[in-house]
Amino acid sequence: MYRTVLGLVEEIGTTYIHEHLYVVPNELPKYQDYTLDDIDRTIEEVGRFTKAGGHTLVDLTPVNYGRNPIALEKIARETGTNILFVTGFHKEEFLPTWVDELSNQEIYDFLIQEIVNGVSSHELLPSAMKIGTSLNQVTNKEKRIIEIVGEVQRDTRIPMITHCDQGSMGLEQLQLLRKSGADIEQICLSHCDLMNDVEYLKRLCDQGASLSFDHVGRDLENKDEIHANLLTELVKSGYEDFICLAGDMGRKKYHKSYHGSPGLDYILTDFKEIMLDMIPEKSFEKMITLNPQRQLNWSFDCV
Repeated sequence: MYRTVLGLVEEIGTTYIHEHLYVVPNELPKYQDYTLDDIDRTIEEVGRFTKAGGHTLVDLTPVNYGRNPIALEKIARETGTNILFVTGFHKEEFLPTWVDELSNQEIYDFLIQEIVNGVSSHELLPSAMKIGTSLNQVTNKEKRIIEIVGEVQRDTRIPMITHCDQGSMGLEQLQLLRKSGADIEQICLSHCDLMNDVEYLKRLCDQGASLSFDHVGRDLENKDEIHANLLTELVKSGYEDFICLAGDMGRKKYHKSYHGSPGLDYILTDFKEIMLDMIPEKSFEKMITLNPQRQLNWSFDCV
């Protein structure tokens, strides 16, 4: 079963595992392009995704980064698209100040409360949990949060999707999460495609974790050549079961509805055409259907 903002569903179909549909990270001018706060524009953008054959989007906006499940609920209702959202936290730069004031047990209880009882006055239930690390380092604050979140995952079995800044610190995240008792097979590491190091990606997969290739569409000038080549090499090496696709298009400049590009339909249209010249169609379909379905499926037995 899968938790969506409109309730439980049994199937989620074609899925992007890492997106941002409604997000207000900060009022500072430097975050203006990262602010997606026009519901009508997002409805228009999601409509392109569904028209291209998409069914489900996972909004990875965490606590203290402008998360708004009620806005997501409206978008889902208007578009007929499954939308999932998360509990948990970003990297240290975006951690709420109140985590410093709470004990480990209090942070644990906060996350459990969201997972069990829901978020907002609508009591919407998160379907996954997020943690993040900084570029090329795990700060002390991040380490503390990861250890707590790992214990929550151990006790609830909720799926996890993490932020690896520019693809870094994936192995370190897994090491900390494993020590906390988390199930590595329920963890998906985001942004690892930015490392452009296929042997490193294989090492992550060999740990049992999945990878989110979620910067697809950012290098249109080169027609996503790096992503396409990495994916092809991973498929040829037998790792196609570990890969999920997304665009992480959490900026105005990536949404057609904000006069940007390539838009949420890109992976299912232009990028699909590129990949089908390089890998079997069944391998591509795994990355946008079976793999995210397996990663996000959760029985809730422990909750």
